[in-house]
Amino acid sequence: MSLVWTLGLAAVAVLASFPLTRWLGRQAGWPLAVIYLAAAAAFWPAMVEVMDGRTPEWSVAWVPDLGVDLALRADGIGVLFTLIALVIGAVVLVYSTAYLKAGRNLSFYLFMAVFTVSMVGLVLTDDLISLFLFWELTSLASFLLIARSGYSAEGASMRTLLITFVGGLTLLAAVAVIIAATGTTRISEALASTAWTTSPGLASTVALLVLISAFTKSAQFPFHSWLPDAMAAATPVSAYLHAAAVVKAGIFLLLRFSPAFHDVPVWNIALITVGLLTCALGGWFAWQRTDLKKLMAYSTVSQLGLIVATIGVGTELALTAATLHIIAHALFKSGLFMMVGVIDHSTGTRDVRRLPQLRTAMPLVFWTTVLGAASMAGIPPMLGFVSKEAVLEALGEAPGATWVGWVAFVAGALASVLTFAYSAKLVFNGFVDGRGHARWPEDRPLHATPPTLGIPAALPILAGLPLALFVGVLDTPVGQAVRAGLPHTSAAPHLALWHGVNAALGATLLILAVGAVIIARRRTLFPAVEATTPAWDGADVLEYLTVRVARAGRSLALLVRADNPTRHVAPIVGSVGLVLGVGSLILLSGGHLAPQHPGLTHAVDAVVLVVMALGVYGVCRSRSRLAAAVSLSAVGVAMTVQIFGLGGPDVGLTQLLVEALSILMIMLVLQKLPLTFRREPRFGQRWALGLAVTVGISVGLGVWALTGRRERSDVADYFLTEGPEITGGYNVVNTILVEFRAFDTLGELTVLGMAGVSVVAILSTLGRRYLDPPREEDHNYVPPPRIPLRGVGTPAYRAIEGSWGNAVPMQLLVHATTPLLVIISAIVFWRGHNSPGGGFIAALIGAAVVALMYLSAARDRTIGPAAAPRLLIGGGVAIAVLTGLWGLLGAGSFLQPIAGEVLGIKLTTSLVFDIGVYAAVLGLVMAAFNLLGAPNEPGPVSVDEAAGGAVDGDVDGAGDRARQIAEDGSPDDGKTRPRVGPKSTYLADGVPPPGAEPLAEGVDR
Repeated sequence: MSLVWTLGLAAVAVLASFPLTRWLGRQAGWPLAVIYLAAAAAFWPAMVEVMDGRTPEWSVAWVPDLGVDLALRADGIGVLFTLIALVIGAVVLVYSTAYLKAGRNLSFYLFMAVFTVSMVGLVLTDDLISLFLFWELTSLASFLLIARSGYSAEGASMRTLLITFVGGLTLLAAVAVIIAATGTTRISEALASTAWTTSPGLASTVALLVLISAFTKSAQFPFHSWLPDAMAAATPVSAYLHAAAVVKAGIFLLLRFSPAFHDVPVWNIALITVGLLTCALGGWFAWQRTDLKKLMAYSTVSQLGLIVATIGVGTELALTAATLHIIAHALFKSGLFMMVGVIDHSTGTRDVRRLPQLRTAMPLVFWTTVLGAASMAGIPPMLGFVSKEAVLEALGEAPGATWVGWVAFVAGALASVLTFAYSAKLVFNGFVDGRGHARWPEDRPLHATPPTLGIPAALPILAGLPLALFVGVLDTPVGQAVRAGLPHTSAAPHLALWHGVNAALGATLLILAVGAVIIARRRTLFPAVEATTPAWDGADVLEYLTVRVARAGRSLALLVRADNPTRHVAPIVGSVGLVLGVGSLILLSGGHLAPQHPGLTHAVDAVVLVVMALGVYGVCRSRSRLAAAVSLSAVGVAMTVQIFGLGGPDVGLTQLLVEALSILMIMLVLQKLPLTFRREPRFGQRWALGLAVTVGISVGLGVWALTGRRERSDVADYFLTEGPEITGGYNVVNTILVEFRAFDTLGELTVLGMAGVSVVAILSTLGRRYLDPPREEDHNYVPPPRIPLRGVGTPAYRAIEGSWGNAVPMQLLVHATTPLLVIISAIVFWRGHNSPGGGFIAALIGAAVVALMYLSAARDRTIGPAAAPRLLIGGGVAIAVLTGLWGLLGAGSFLQPIAGEVLGIKLTTSLVFDIGVYAAVLGLVMAAFNLLGAPNEPGPVSVDEAAGGAVDGDVDGAGDRARQIAEDGSPDDGKTRPRVGPKSTYLADGVPPPGAEPLAEGVDR
C-alpha cells in the first residue's frame, strides 16, 4: 500500500493546488512542498523493501475481460526517479514562492502538480497501457507549463508538444506490438518474455520504437531543439521539468527497457552514436550562447546525450555509471538552473554581455555556482567528478571491436572538454569578467536575494559535495537500479571518490589541462565562439518545416473545400467510384466472385430504382429550390421502401423519420435563400453529369459484385445466436448498440452532442451578427425601407393576411396527434430491447412532435424554453457517461450492463443508457428547429412587417416576396436581393452578401 499512498498523495497535491493558490497565492508552494515530502515519506517503506532486494507490488483489476490490471511496482529504477520527482520537486516549489510574482499563479502550481503525479505514476506503473497514458500526461503538463508563460511562449510550447507527441506515437506503437507479441500488459512480464531472444527482428523493431520515444523526451538529436526552445517557460519550470524530471522520463524509458534490449545491436549502436553526437553538439551550442538560461538548456542536452550513450553500452559498469550520473545531474543541474534564476531576479538580465562583475556583489551565489559548475565539469571532489569518471570508463566497454570502445572513450573525453568550456563560461562570464558596465551594481542596485530564493537553489548543489566524499552510501541504491536494468546480474558496485590511476583519470587530467588553457584565453576565445552562432537554430528549422507542411496541407485542402461544392465533392465521389469500379472489374474478369444467392431480386426493386432515378433527375434538373427539395425527399422515401423490403424495420423507421425531419429543416433553410438556383455554365453542367453517371455506374457495379456472394459472417452468427442469451434482448440491432458496442455508441453520442453544441454556438453567433434587426438606439441605425401596400383589398394583402389562418387546421391536427405520438414514442422506447425500436428511433418520434408544434404555430417561435436543447444534449451525454460509471462500479467494467427486477419486470442499465440517447437526439432536433426557423427575438409579426421584409431573421425570404407581390403583383423571378439599409444584411467588414446592392455613399455601415 506504500505505493498507493505515494501516488495518492501526489494526486492530492493536484486537488489541493486550486484552493491553496486561491488562499495563499504564490505561498501555496510551501504546503504543496510538504505534500511532496509526505509522499516521499510514504514511499519510504517501499524503498526499504527495494533496498533489501524485494519488489513491492500492488494491483487492482482495471479491464478484467482483457486481463488488464492497474498495477504498481517498485524496483531500483522506480525508487531513483520517484525520489528525484518528489524531493527535487519540493525544493523547486519552495524556490517558486520567492521567484514568482504575486497573483495569477494558479495554473503554475496546478500544472506542476499534474506533472509530478504523472511522473510518479510513469516510473511506478507496471502496466504498459498506463505507462503510455502517464507518458502523454507528462507531455501535456510540460506543454501547459510552457504555454502559460505568455504570448512569447506559444510557439515554443506548440513545437515542444509536436516533438514530444511524435515520441508518444512511437511509444503507442511499441506498446501495441509488445502486448501482441508477449500476450501481457505487465511490464515486468513483457520484459522477461522469450520473444526478444527468439525473434531478433521483433526485438530490433520494438527497440527502435522505444528509443525514438526516449529521444524525443530526452532531447536527443535530431529532436533536441525543443529543450532550448522551452526556456521560454519560467525558471522553476526549467529547473524541475527540463533538468530533473521531464527529460529524465526519456532516460527512465531507456533504463526500464534495458532488460530486453541491452544486447540488441540496433539499441547499442543507436544509443551510443546518437548520444555522443548529441553530447558534442549540445556542448558546442552551449558554449556559443550568451543567454545563461539557453546555455544551461544546451548543457542539459549535452549531459543527457552522455547518459544515453552510456546506457547504450549496456554493461553492468555502464548502467552503474549512467545511474550515478543521473543522480549527479539532477542535483547540479536543477541547482544551477535556479541559480541562473537568482541572477535574473537580482539583475533583470541573463545576458553575459550585460552582466557586471557579480562575484563581490553576490558572493554566496557565486561560490555556490562555482561548486555546481565544478560538478558539471567533472572536477573533484564533486559528485559529478565521480560519475564522469565512471562514464568515461564505461564508454571504453562499448560492444563490438576493440577500436569501437576507444573511439567512444575519446569522443566522450572530447565532449567533456566542451562541458568544461561552457561550465567555465557560466562562472567567468556570469560573475567574474563582467562585460557590462563596471559600476552598474552601484548605479542600479541589485535586488536582494531572499533566503527562500537562494537556499533552495543552493541545496541540490551543496548536496553533491558530501555525497562525493561519502559516495559509498549510494552503493545499494545504485546497485538495485542496475539489477533492475540487468535482471540477470548480481551488481554490487563499490563507488569511491578515488579509483586509482586509469585511463579515465588520465583523460580527466587532460580535460582539466585543456580547460585551464580555455580559461586563460577566455577573453578572446569566448567572443570568437559566440561569433560562430548561426542565424537559425533547431526551432527555426522546425518552424520552417511546420509552415511548409501547413502550406502544402492547405493546397491539398483546396481539393475538398466546403465553399466550393465541385472541388469538395468531385475528388471524394470520383475516388470512391474509381476504387469500386476498378475493383469490381478485376473481380469479375478474374472469376473471383461466387454466384449470388437466389431470391435477392424482387419486382419492387425495379419500382424503387425508377422512383429514385426520377427523383435524382428532378434534383439535378430543377431550378426551383423547393422542387429540388421535394425530389430529394422522394429519393429518401424510395430508399426507405427498399430498406423495409430488405427486412430492416429498425433502420427503415429511422431512415423515414430522419428523412422527414431533414426535409423540414431544409425548408427552414430555404426561407433564407432565393427561390431558384443560379444558372451554372453549360460546360460545368455537362462535366458534373458525366461524373455523376460514371460514378453511379461504378458504384452500382460494385454493389452488384459485392452483395449476396458470401455466407453470413461468424460475427453475425454470434450476435444472432448468443445475443439473446447474453443480453436477454431479442432485438439484435438494439442490443449491439447499447450493450455489445455501447462504448462505440457513447462515442457517437458524444459527437452528436458536440454537433448540437456547435449548431447552437455557430448559428446563435451568426444570428446575432448578421440577422438581428437594427435598433433605433444603435448609433449607426439606418431605417429599413418601407414599401407601402397598394391597398387593403389587394390580392397580395389578402394572401398575406389569410396565410395565418392556414395554421388553424394544423393546430387542430397537433392537438389530436401529439398525445398519440408521445404514447408511440414511449412504446417504441420501451420495447426496443426485444422488438424494433430503441432510444434513437423513439427520440425521432418525439422530435416529430416538436416539428408539428413548430409547423402549426401562427408565427415563427421557439419550441420550449430557450435552454432546453442545451440541457437535453448535455444531460443525455451525462446520463450515458454515468451509466458507464455505474457499470464500472457495480460490475467492474465501464458500460457493463447491470440487470435487475423491479415489480417483476426485468430492467437493465442499458435502458438508462438509451434514455441518454433519447435526450441528446431530442435536444439536437430542438436546437436545429429553434435556430434555423425561429426568429432571434420572438415577437408578433405584423402584415406590414411581412410586406416590408423586416421580419426578424429574414434576409431575402418571405419578406422580399411579400414586398414584391405588394409592389407589382407579380411572382418572384428568383432574382430577389437582400433589402438595402439595415446593417444586419452586411458582413462584419461591410461587404454586402452575394446579390446585395452596396449602401449609398455616406451611409454608415
